[in-house]
Amino acid sequence: MERGVSQPVSTTWHRGQPVEVELKLAFGYMGDVQIELIEQTNNASSPYTDFLAAGREGLQHLGFWVHDHAEATARVEAAGYERDYEIRVAGQDQSILYYRSPDLYGPMLEIVPPMWRRSRQAVLDHIRAYAGTHPIIRFDTYSAFIQHAGVTFD
Repeated sequence: MERGVSQPVSTTWHRGQPVEVELKLAFGYMGDVQIELIEQTNNASSPYTDFLAAGREGLQHLGFWVHDHAEATARVEAAGYERDYEIRVAGQDQSILYYRSPDLYGPMLEIVPPMWRRSRQAVLDHIRAYAGTHPIIRFDTYSAFIQHAGVTFD
């Protein structure tokens, strides 16, 4: 996804403040495990810029596609993880949430609401069905891919 999630760039919240994070995204799979590569292309405050500013590299977060969003977030917060980043989706009552590790080491946790399973499955199906000779499938944005794949969130 050459220009991130959507255009214009949607507002997200980093530590309670609205930000517009510009990204490039790439997805791959190792079996059923999704590998997501994220390159932030602006300097907006985000967990990605914090990670790099701390001199870190490699695994920034682990994402969990949960069945019960409320239960998962309550358990993560009870374990001492602090909410750091929120991706709100218009018309939806559950956000994609990133949590900072309580011990300052280790990857962040991302909690993804159940409705997003359709988009994850669409990416996996698209990759498995791909029979072309070029290993990279490009879309302008993640929203463009979702529309192409016919994913709905009703």
